[in-house]
Amino acid sequence: MSLQRDTLEPETVYSLLANRVRGYLLSYLSVTDRTTVSEAAQRITDWQCETSATTFESDQTAVLVQLIHNHLPRLSQYDIVEYDRSSEEITPGSNFEAVAPYVSELEISIEHQ
Repeated sequence: MSLQRDTLEPETVYSLLANRVRGYLLSYLSVTDRTTVSEAAQRITDWQCETSATTFESDQTAVLVQLIHNHLPRLSQYDIVEYDRSSEEITPGSNFEAVAPYVSELEISIEHQ
């Protein structure tokens, strides 16, 4: 179910960006324009390793599950991202520009390769 709107309420944007995984995913999409779930999970896990003293092997799997079952459906609901389950491709949605100014303020270091 999509909530296609031209603009998003600031409270909605802040709520969506309150989670660091979603914030990182959106920051990454702002510089790549396209990714897959597994690539995004790897990037998020790498980023978490850089910002945390502890790392677990299962982190990437946990992030992957969170993306598929929580974050991507939530972001898709507001048309911030488009997620193709068959190809596992993630791209910016029609409302991505509504969050872009907030994403740039997150100051997340992204190493784009």
